[in-house]
Amino acid sequence: MTVRYPSNAKNTFSRLSEDVSEWQHGNLCGHFFSRHRSPLLEHLLKYPDTPFSVADACILKTDIKTALALTSFDGKQFVVKRYNVAHIFHRIRLAFQSSRAKNNFAFARLLSEIGVPSIQPVAWVQERIYGLRARSWFIYEHIDEEMSAYPLTDQSDVNVIDHALYQMTQNLVAMRNHRLSHGDMKPPNLLHTRDRVVLIDLDAMRQHKSQRQCDRALAKDISRWMRWWRSDNPQPMISQKSEKILKNAGFEVPDS
Repeated sequence: MTVRYPSNAKNTFSRLSEDVSEWQHGNLCGHFFSRHRSPLLEHLLKYPDTPFSVADACILKTDIKTALALTSFDGKQFVVKRYNVAHIFHRIRLAFQSSRAKNNFAFARLLSEIGVPSIQPVAWVQERIYGLRARSWFIYEHIDEEMSAYPLTDQSDVNVIDHALYQMTQNLVAMRNHRLSHGDMKPPNLLHTRDRVVLIDLDAMRQHKSQRQCDRALAKDISRWMRWWRSDNPQPMISQKSEKILKNAGFEVPDS
């Protein structure tokens, strides 16, 4: 496996951190954080689909678009998220889009740097076949005692609800200050532990050139959030609390 250290100041990952290493092996390439460097990580980068194919594979999720598997090395647990390619036309379309694995890797680190709790990225891998992007993999640290936000209901502990909504709103404020939008802000894309709310699934996250662009994108994020509580999974109390706390933070909330 060839490892190169990004020296170009315009490189996305050199802007994020000096401890990011670039690597290439056959038709695979990507980046990883040097603090995770180990023979076991290098083996995983060379064969990123191994966690899905071993006899005792721990598959967390699988569908036509993505699959998640749990793996362990160096005394820690990690999640490997694979982005599938549905068909040849999908592969052609990928040539004109940013890699979702790369997007997760870059923005997960950026969110941590601005104080928004997110998954801790380890590496990302891109496969190329005949010059076209194919499957990709995103590797991140497993979050212990994680619980998705979507099981919340109006019957949940009110303190848990208030904490989750407060943390979610603070995350949005920090994102607004750095011209970031999520792109799919719904409760299943949040994990809350005892003391924080963690933003996940950063496939569609963007950093905007202007505050006006950011505000429009965040308005869509908030609209998606409210639609979940109003119609997808109706919870009147959570909906009302969400509307109030978002308005108090200076966000526009669409009418129900």
